Amino acid sequence: MSFLIIIILTLILAIFNGFKILGLVNSLFLSSLFVFCFSLLLFLFSDGAFSIMGHSFRRFHYMTAPKRLKETMEDDELYTNKEIKIRQLKYPITMPLLVTSSVTLVIALLLSFFL
Repeated sequence: MSFLIIIILTLILAIFNGFKILGLVNSLFLSSLFVFCFSLLLFLFSDGAFSIMGHSFRRFHYMTAPKRLKETMEDDELYTNKEIKIRQLKYPITMPLLVTSSVTLVIALLLSFFL
């Protein structure tokens, strides 16, 4: 399924680049690069990297807030909770997208080198 996504994106980009061999290789590289970046972001999001950053920003905002604002935030559990709740939701498509897009990136680079 992940290979099908890359092929569909390649064909859509090939419409704009032209159906010459170099245009197809460029389209393959761009589509696999886009899917690779998307899968890396999905990987970071599923491991909880952004939840730790959000927690630290909330704690920093609570510590630097003026006294009158702290009084209103004392009842809010987001600001006063000292435990970090790390998101551990794994997406099943993340690893196939990473592997497929990295393989097609290497193939596109090798094709562009030999053309």
